[in-house]
Amino acid sequence: MKILNDILTGKDNLTFDAARVVGVLGAVAYIAFWCVQVFYQRRFDPADADAYGKGLGLVLLSMSGAVLLKKSTEPEVAMGNRGGGGN
Repeated sequence: MKILNDILTGKDNLTFDAARVVGVLGAVAYIAFWCVQVFYQRRFDPADADAYGKGLGLVLLSMSGAVLLKKSTEPEVAMGNRGGGGN
């Protein structure tokens, strides 16, 4: 669970970042919809793999762009709180 918390929170490991949460949910939904499509079609062609890779790449690229744009508004880490619970 710690890795998921580290992925979804900002620098302080306490504040959940909306851009990261939405990006991860979008990527998971993309993969889930792809799995359902493959299950019902019962086939997966190389052209499908190319389109799938390009689409997932765009989802991840937009997530990283949103996180980069929001980078300057993240709360700073307090000296006494480094997150992770290992004080």
